[in-house]
Amino acid sequence: MTAATAGPQNGQHILRVAVLDDLAPTVLKPETRRLYATDWAAFALWCRNGNQTALPADAATLAAYLQDQAARLGLGALARRLAAIVNQHRRCGLQAPARDPVVRAVLREARREARPRRRPAPSAAQLTRMAGACPGDLAGLRDRALLLLAAAGLGRGALVGLDVEHIEFGHQGVTLQIVAVDGATQAVTLPRAAERRLCPARVLEDWLRSSETRFGPVFRKIDRWSNLEHQRLGTDALRRILVRRSLRRLRPKKPAS
Repeated sequence: MTAATAGPQNGQHILRVAVLDDLAPTVLKPETRRLYATDWAAFALWCRNGNQTALPADAATLAAYLQDQAARLGLGALARRLAAIVNQHRRCGLQAPARDPVVRAVLREARREARPRRRPAPSAAQLTRMAGACPGDLAGLRDRALLLLAAAGLGRGALVGLDVEHIEFGHQGVTLQIVAVDGATQAVTLPRAAERRLCPARVLEDWLRSSETRFGPVFRKIDRWSNLEHQRLGTDALRRILVRRSLRRLRPKKPAS
């Protein structure tokens, strides 16, 4: 009997495993069962190579394994490895030491060390290229104005909080009154650019004219039927617009027939 498969082997135990195995498809989806089997095989191999006992595993072995895997796995994959080990113990009528303080300490450390993987914010040049690729429909006009103002340095909070009453157009450009969280305002003037399609002032004028927005929120939601709603965009909706427009910019064009 190898260290990786050590455990009770009497007839009653084997029957219990068979019964649990028959019931498993009603408890776990086939894909989950497949992933758990792969994860358990990885743990068993690790134990075999390190001359450790996989079944039943003690707290020190499980903690050492999780600590080793945390260096190369994300939190989701690490949690699934642990779930697979717990599941295999349960199928064999055993209890994995998942709640042992040593194991929990390793998991806390893994969570502490994990850092969210965020995409780098697009540069002003990238935002301008994305704006240039926006179509001329209502959503395209709105998004082009959003992207050009973002390229000019306005943050998400300033964009979604912008009202028509905060805008003043002039011959030289447009002045925006940006309202901070504490109520303080800051005037930001954007000069007119030579290329109308990429001029923040002109594009903003086009958007307000096309959307017939005369008061209230500048940037509002557009439903799936291209109907403009009065509700202003939120920062999360703005993030989705940035992702969607960036994906469209990166999508390869179809060759001309």
